[in-house]
Amino acid sequence: MSRSSWFVISLGLVGAIAISCGSGKAPDQSDGGDAATADGPLSTFSYTPAGCSYTVTPNHFGLTPASGAFTDQDGNDTLALDDTSAPSGDITPSLVRLGIGGSVDSTSAGYADPRTTAAFMWETPTATHAAKVKLGTSPTSLTDVHAGYSWTTPKDLGSTFTYGHAVHVCGLQAGTTYYYQVGGGPTGAEVWSTTQSFTTVPATGTVTVGVLGDARDAVTTWQLVAERMQQAGVAMQLIPGDIVDLGASGDLWTQWLTAIWKDPADGSKFLTLGQQIMVPIAGNHEGESSQFYGNWIFPGDDAYAGTHSSFDVGNTHFVMIDDQFAQLQTDFTQDPAKTELAWLDADLNRANQNRAKVPFIAVLSHRGLYSTSNHCQDADVLAARGALAPIFDKYSVDIVFNGHDHEYERSNPLKAGSPPSGDPVVGSGTTYVICAGAGADPYAIGKIQKPYSSKQVAFGGSTAYIGTYGVVTLAGNTLKVDAYGLKASGADDVIDTFTLTH
Repeated sequence: MSRSSWFVISLGLVGAIAISCGSGKAPDQSDGGDAATADGPLSTFSYTPAGCSYTVTPNHFGLTPASGAFTDQDGNDTLALDDTSAPSGDITPSLVRLGIGGSVDSTSAGYADPRTTAAFMWETPTATHAAKVKLGTSPTSLTDVHAGYSWTTPKDLGSTFTYGHAVHVCGLQAGTTYYYQVGGGPTGAEVWSTTQSFTTVPATGTVTVGVLGDARDAVTTWQLVAERMQQAGVAMQLIPGDIVDLGASGDLWTQWLTAIWKDPADGSKFLTLGQQIMVPIAGNHEGESSQFYGNWIFPGDDAYAGTHSSFDVGNTHFVMIDDQFAQLQTDFTQDPAKTELAWLDADLNRANQNRAKVPFIAVLSHRGLYSTSNHCQDADVLAARGALAPIFDKYSVDIVFNGHDHEYERSNPLKAGSPPSGDPVVGSGTTYVICAGAGADPYAIGKIQKPYSSKQVAFGGSTAYIGTYGVVTLAGNTLKVDAYGLKASGADDVIDTFTLTH
């Protein structure tokens, strides 16, 4: 199956989830047609960050030429425009965010590493090729300057273009706080953001990671969860999908990202956007849209970059996998499922062999594979279960974090049954956790009763909670999960806590 054929199928199956399918041309061109038109095919731009052992090819982002067709791409380190020409409009950086770049091949020198690398991304109101970051370990000494690249994301549903910029930096020190500004421009007339700071993931000792899914309905709840992530001081946030309700809406991305950028109590300070590394994976509401891929920086450089990645944090190998493929295709000998599942098998195989150094394996994907809530018997959920659970069993994955069903739920240890899309075998194996309450409307718990479910907690309605989120603590030979019931005011309650050991 071709990538474009898959896109047509996905449009039919996601139903109301609209996906941007414009050509991705620059603002002065028409918005119709395919990626290759009478105006010529879209060029492929590659960027190799100085000091890094990997390459970024932004036009690969997305699943089809239509959904990933970024245009007006160029690199700041080779473009003279920024040194000789004044910009034609406002190029003030906004909504600065932090991700990680790198390879998704754990055997390569450029493998994604949040301890020593960071990827800075921001947008500007008007087009510019200014893409630089200056950073240092003191806010008054930002002497380390790196150049990046720029692009234009295709029109969203409101016919708005987004002008994105990114810089990848390698060779950072683990567990170190850095201060930085992003921007650039013509020599002597640069425009820089306000100084922000972040801390790289520690190489040793205890590390905490935030897990929060499904923020798409209440931006105020999403903001409160960000405040909790800031208070917890997590090393990074991992998000299993459905950040906004409609992934192709630029307005929603702006609203949701704005809510977690500046501190709502003091606009001169910052919340978590640009302060903590965030790595999301798409949910069904992202719709595989170019706006989703254009709003984040992901590891990977293959044809399906952004849909699968992995990295080590403390004692855990984390895997991010987009389950859209698994649920849309039943023939896994064809792409894109073939490529993704082959990568997953190889990555987990290497991680399983590396347990002496990194003992735990954790996976994040969107659909709750063993839910007992609203989506528990949906055909796409069962298909994803059938495709993914046997691979998780094969390599003894310790824990899987999902979203999709708006609740908190933890399974007993499970292994796939026969058939694997059916009920599992309870008693040993992988623990599945659904933590999906970072703003989404609440769902009922226990729609069906199954012995594979161990813990279910609702939010909304008559409960004391308006949402839920998780903090994962990695230390020595333990992986501890604390799940919280989010309150509109006052201290949150721990609604579940458990520890896995090796």
